[in-house]
Amino acid sequence: MLRACWLGSLLHVGLARDDWLPESPAEVRGREACLQRFKETDFAAENFQSSWLDQDNKMAFIECLYRLRTRWRPREKAVFAGGIHYPTLVTAHHTWPPVSTSGAKLCWLDQVGVHRNNIEASECCDTSYGPQGRTECWDEYFTYELCCLGDVNLAEMPHYFVAPAFDINVGNAVRQLGTFDLGQSYALQTLCGSGDVVIDVGANVGGFTVPLAERVGPDGEVHAFEPFRKVFQHLNANVALNGLGNVYTYNVALGASKAKVPAYSPDLTNFNFPSAIRVLDQFKPEAAVKEANLRYEDRQETLNVQPLDEFVFSRRVQLIKIDVEFMELQVVLGATKTIRENKPLIWVENEAFFDDPANLTFVDTMYRDLQYVCSAVARLELFCVPGREEPGGQLVQDERLIPAGFRRVFRHLTGEYKDMHLWRALSEVDPSFSSKI
Repeated sequence: MLRACWLGSLLHVGLARDDWLPESPAEVRGREACLQRFKETDFAAENFQSSWLDQDNKMAFIECLYRLRTRWRPREKAVFAGGIHYPTLVTAHHTWPPVSTSGAKLCWLDQVGVHRNNIEASECCDTSYGPQGRTECWDEYFTYELCCLGDVNLAEMPHYFVAPAFDINVGNAVRQLGTFDLGQSYALQTLCGSGDVVIDVGANVGGFTVPLAERVGPDGEVHAFEPFRKVFQHLNANVALNGLGNVYTYNVALGASKAKVPAYSPDLTNFNFPSAIRVLDQFKPEAAVKEANLRYEDRQETLNVQPLDEFVFSRRVQLIKIDVEFMELQVVLGATKTIRENKPLIWVENEAFFDDPANLTFVDTMYRDLQYVCSAVARLELFCVPGREEPGGQLVQDERLIPAGFRRVFRHLTGEYKDMHLWRALSEVDPSFSSKI
């Protein structure tokens, strides 16, 4: 049960990232040595017969992978410029604000991050031994606060992202926050858990796909749909950069019926809002610039539109997130079978509801045709839940289908609580989340 003592940074509860103690010389030397090892290692040398494939070298390689994701991870975020046909920005070592709770879950995993280690969470976190549980379980990095409370502010794993350099909306947000919208990301993560199936409709570069995939874990699934080819490539890149094996991506627009649609794709060579470009009912190119500050590529591409009901999922769908630039009604009309059979929670952007006067077409359709009740949870965002009939026949949201504590999470999101710590939000929903894998 005793965890080996490793060199690492001493982090205290409640300290912001700027307050972390300086790296020790040994930590710096260790990281530099590991990076040098990665540069020099050539497994293919001598026709795969070199000493690089000796057991000792392979174990050292694994050890470096582990330490560079935990104790020896770089303290500072780095951004690199690249791109041949259009400029890109690669963000490396993002640790603040935390993207997910993966840093806490690593407490109970082996060095590869796949299998359970021999440390029992129930024993180590048992406060009958004291306020810090069993102190012999902890060291300077793996602490009671991280491993039992899930305080990933102390030790978030580094994340990596690539986005078009001129994307001033989603790409910009992901570079800064590790997601598109921090509050929405944390709220979505409270609506699903380990092993769940989630559908991300309008995934863009993966700003919500990545944290949701980490939340549901290797036994869960995230199915991410993105219609625009180049944006879709960034989605796949970000899934791969973060080593997520449970994401299924589709270069498809979801709609009410199957179709092939000629459409302009976002121009990635100019400052632009790629996420605001529609699949249907697009502005003409001149109007797009003047009326919406959007820029298209010169030529149209053919986009594939399919109903969600044409796709098969391995088990019940727990959550659907929809952000599709005024196509949300068509998405739902093409997903009625999936929604009726699974009764998922649905988080959807619906700008029309927030117009003055409000356009209730989407909300009324959900209520009338699918017996869902939708309510506003954030600017432009609705939360739709299967309805429960009250005396008198009126439907209300069935609170039994909403994870316990979800409503309390909005005390964080609305500003009643001043922090936006992911671990606090998730611990209100599921107090034992940090030890669940």
